[in-house]
Amino acid sequence: MKLQNVFGILVLWAVALGLRAQKPSTVSVDVIGEGQPIVFIHGMSCSADVWDDVVAKYQTDFELHLVQIDGFGNKRTIEADHILEQVKDDLISYIDQSTSSAPIIMGHSMGGFLGFWIASERPDLVKGLISIDGLPYFPVLQMPHVTPESAKEMADNMRAMSAGQTEAIRRQMSEMMIATMIASEDRREEVIKMGMASQFDVVDQAYAEMLTTDLRPMVSQIKCPVLVLGAWKAYKQYGLTKEVNQMNYEAQVKSIENAEVRMADEAYHFIFFDEPEWFFQQTNHFLTELNNVK
Repeated sequence: MKLQNVFGILVLWAVALGLRAQKPSTVSVDVIGEGQPIVFIHGMSCSADVWDDVVAKYQTDFELHLVQIDGFGNKRTIEADHILEQVKDDLISYIDQSTSSAPIIMGHSMGGFLGFWIASERPDLVKGLISIDGLPYFPVLQMPHVTPESAKEMADNMRAMSAGQTEAIRRQMSEMMIATMIASEDRREEVIKMGMASQFDVVDQAYAEMLTTDLRPMVSQIKCPVLVLGAWKAYKQYGLTKEVNQMNYEAQVKSIENAEVRMADEAYHFIFFDEPEWFFQQTNHFLTELNNVK
């Protein structure tokens, strides 16, 4: 092979590697404090600001990595066939490159779902997982026989309906939805504003992907301790009991060697807003136990 041809191949290879390295990430991260790293992953239609109360509690004792996902609480876009898979991959890359030791992941809702995915795919990467009302496959809570295949038509219809909505309709629907997710009325508006500041097509696609992505077959790979904090009170009016909801949550994590489910008494979906004292009791205990393990 001629020398110039070899040189040309090397140049093309270098360019390809450079382009791959420059691929924009779907996440940005702010780091606060020092110590054992905790990676915080926010939920659907929220921004990293949703963690402000939790940050105030833990910033002097831990190194907090506050993940901000594009399109959530901001108008950035994500160009990907599967947004949440791309976010998961970018989070794994971030943790690999930017944490000094295996972090604890704390995720709310969609963030908990992503935490399960990361810990399943890379069991070596995560020291512990706290999932706040996030599950490997949430649709079965309301539709026990649903599958990703049967949910696809529902997801497609939902995205089609959302595509034509005005901001006024979005705002009205968000107010109705958040009232079922946050019992504390004084905390609702901040979350509504995060949702209205989001890139709607990104949120819609991500929600559809959660309907059609079932992590339950994967979570048996998780080796770290897992704490799931669940909520049930918003569904009491439909006949749901705390005991039944706990059983439903436990069924989703039964294949994980070291997983525990604890159910809040009064909180809706945003447990850290509605029942903060109980929330911090649970997280403090888990973090203490985890950091005492050698």
